[in-house]
Amino acid sequence: MKVISWNVASVRARIDTLNRFLLEYEPDIVLLQEIKATDETFPFFDFKTAGYHSIICGQKSYNGVAILSKEPIKKTQTTLPNFDEPEPQQARFIEAVLSDDTHLICVYVPNGNPPANNPSDTSRLDYKLRWMEALNSYIQSLLKDNKSIILGGDFNVIVKDSDVYSPNLYRNNALMVPAVREKFNELSALPLTNVIRHFHPEEHYYSFWDFMGGAYPRNLGMLLDYFFVSYNIAKGLTDGGVYKEVRGWNKTSDHAPIWFEFD
Repeated sequence: MKVISWNVASVRARIDTLNRFLLEYEPDIVLLQEIKATDETFPFFDFKTAGYHSIICGQKSYNGVAILSKEPIKKTQTTLPNFDEPEPQQARFIEAVLSDDTHLICVYVPNGNPPANNPSDTSRLDYKLRWMEALNSYIQSLLKDNKSIILGGDFNVIVKDSDVYSPNLYRNNALMVPAVREKFNELSALPLTNVIRHFHPEEHYYSFWDFMGGAYPRNLGMLLDYFFVSYNIAKGLTDGGVYKEVRGWNKTSDHAPIWFEFD
């Protein structure tokens, strides 16, 4: 089984790219972030034609997450449990279960940086830290109940200095401040396998290249996207990584798809 996670930076803007990707790479499960679509505008028909069941947690113009699956899936939650979400709610979490009761969780972790016109405002960073804490707590509760878990998405965290082309440029950025790294490391400390790092422990292994400044051809990237799986699934892992070449396609996202396969 092949599982994909991809921040597509607008599902409608990338529909041709997505259709090409699904045809060429034939994933069984796809977790999408930043779909920027609602139930009324999401291309359900395109994905059904390609052979996928789709569920979404959408939001107009911003955020939004979705899960595509070749086998039927049951949507269980579209809000992060035990998180006090301020209004208007942000669409960043969706959970489904497969027929074998494996929990599929797709997340789009908040960025956390302040508004450009008010750099001293820390409210977005505070929101991000609370969101990550709630996610960690929920995953821990599933593990205590011996649930099988596939958790994937855009985590908006630069975990180590070698995960970005120029760490000093991002030292005070909400992607890599110590408090954010600490929350990510708390998740990593749970009985889960970090799939990307399991197969690719090397430095300067990236999943994101900005649209600006020729970042992709110059390999000025960062690693923001991850999969975590419970140990019972990790036992069957066979391969995984980043489909970097997709970042070079026409009309693609600034993120490349991450993937893994397991028996």
